Amino acid sequence: MDYREISRKWYQYFSEKEMLFTIEADNGEDLHVPAIWEVCSVCDGRGKHVNPSIDSNGLSAEDFEDRDFEEDYFSGVYDVPCSCCRGNRVEPIVNWSAMDDKLKAYVQDYIDNWFSYQQECWNERRMGC
Repeated sequence: MDYREISRKWYQYFSEKEMLFTIEADNGEDLHVPAIWEVCSVCDGRGKHVNPSIDSNGLSAEDFEDRDFEEDYFSGVYDVPCSCCRGNRVEPIVNWSAMDDKLKAYVQDYIDNWFSYQQECWNERRMGC
């Protein structure tokens, strides 16, 4: 499970104009969660990263015995636009300081449950289910 291939879209909608995430609350109502911009956590603000199909299973010293591959790898030949920020170099994140404690707890639980579900789905795919 490569971090570059994990969907981070735990919300249903994001309004850049209003800087709000929208999620569906337990009662079926839309819940708006405040957001702020932060340097992308996947590409560290570069807007690109190495294509996961090249190195997601890891590379060994043996891979770099091919000097052409090594040069191409480090020069960015295998880079693709960031899967998280799509090259924008920033991503929206939850603005925790703009929420009360009750909303913080709800949103944190919501996000944790979403990522746990994603992990479970990935594990099932890996097992061939």
